[in-house]
Amino acid sequence: MTTPSETGRVMTVTGPIDPHALGHAVTSVHLVSGLNGPTKSDATEATDDARVTMGVLGALALGAPNRDDRRLSEEIVRPELADFAALGGGAVVDVTGVDLGRRPRALARLAQATGVAVVMGCGGYSPARTPELAGRPVESITAELVGDLHEGADGGVRAGVIGEIGPLDLDRPADRALATSVADAARRTGAPVLVRRAATAAVTHQLLDLIAARGADLGRIAVGHCDGLATDAGALARLADRGVFLQFDGLGRLPTVYREVDDQDVAAAVLDLAGRGHAARVLLSPRVSRKIDLKAFGGGGYGFVAEQFVPYLRYLGADEALLNALTTANPRRWLTMTEGRG
Repeated sequence: MTTPSETGRVMTVTGPIDPHALGHAVTSVHLVSGLNGPTKSDATEATDDARVTMGVLGALALGAPNRDDRRLSEEIVRPELADFAALGGGAVVDVTGVDLGRRPRALARLAQATGVAVVMGCGGYSPARTPELAGRPVESITAELVGDLHEGADGGVRAGVIGEIGPLDLDRPADRALATSVADAARRTGAPVLVRRAATAAVTHQLLDLIAARGADLGRIAVGHCDGLATDAGALARLADRGVFLQFDGLGRLPTVYREVDDQDVAAAVLDLAGRGHAARVLLSPRVSRKIDLKAFGGGGYGFVAEQFVPYLRYLGADEALLNALTTANPRRWLTMTEGRG
């Protein structure tokens, strides 16, 4: 269970803090990572090992595979995170899984160097990337998650979020076991959870049913990758009606012919949700997982929401109360540890 000293606090890589100290927060980014595991493109075509340079940015934005693009180092990210702080940013949630090169001590150094509160995810499992999950008992996976939250990793750096958990298919035993473990760990610790939206609406709702049936609080769950539903107001409203947070975490990437929705669609969806009474259920985050997402390589950076998306929402008519909810109050409420239920 979450100890009394943690309840009502946000667990960061440098220790628990008062939720009101967070300020503007973005809830799903990568800081230090090595996204070098097999990808869909690796399996079907040659992957470029060359370093990312100006001349290949256009190709990379269109999806050209490149391993260097998927490597983010402490040195490259430090000035980008400092830029986020200069824009008024106060906190980020790093969702890099162990299988993708999570480095807890590096996250702590970045937080200390920039003054930005960093909340570290744990688990970060995607069954497609983590075949060793198959056959592991539920209690074993649960204990690993709880250990990261209570004791920490790499010398005691503690996680403050469970996830990001990749899209699950509950018809697969390993996926169902993982979903059960996530729910049990959330119930025991009072930690927030980030799960990626499943392939279909029905499976997403089945996942939420399972989590609730295990006694976890759906109000602590954020469903990520909701950008893909931006033009389906009914689907978004049905999710919000479950009491979960809806996370739009693809913001800031250049629109291409391969993207079905863009940031304007997301802005319209956010305003529609607010109009339906769901303003308190929305989380916003830029998609920063590759070099080309950083400002130094032509991207929007960690500060995209503050620098570009918030002004656009204001232009569309969003008032300051709504903007504060989206950027500060909602992530603060989601990230605050609640008392575990054992």
